[in-house]
Amino acid sequence: VVSPMATYSAVDGLVQDFHLVHLGARALGGAGLVMVEMTSPTPEGRITPACTGLWNDAQRDALARIVDFTHTQSSAKIGLQLGHSGPKGSTQVGWEATDEPLPTNGPHANWPLLAASAVAYGEQNQVPRAMSREDMTLLTQQFVAATLRAVQAGFDWLELHCAHGYLLSSFIS
Repeated sequence: VVSPMATYSAVDGLVQDFHLVHLGARALGGAGLVMVEMTSPTPEGRITPACTGLWNDAQRDALARIVDFTHTQSSAKIGLQLGHSGPKGSTQVGWEATDEPLPTNGPHANWPLLAASAVAYGEQNQVPRAMSREDMTLLTQQFVAATLRAVQAGFDWLELHCAHGYLLSSFIS
């Protein structure tokens, strides 16, 4: 199994040719299962501006290209890790400054964060808004919509990401 690797190479949540080559090479290399990195159901659920998303059909179609390649060119299965960054979102890519917040203005400015409670991930990070029942209902619907898009794209496996201090794990920590 090739574990999901955060590559921070998407544009507006859209996977690029990089992802096709990166994941396709792993499938061609003999892996039984190749996992796509954590993919957010919402723009605000990304860790960084360069993270993958599945909140629209263009993103679904770009991922389907990778799924189709994997299925037609190898015997590998392909899975998608679906998750939401929660309090650890709106940060710079790792090679710029790991876990550091985005600038307060500009093309990649900070976006509002949601979490189980209004506790910042670190001293330098913004304080997220504690989720209301309405937020939970809306986000559940967004996860369902992303899951349906993943099914439409042809993924063999879906994993919910519930670790690393991201949204779902923030409810148990």
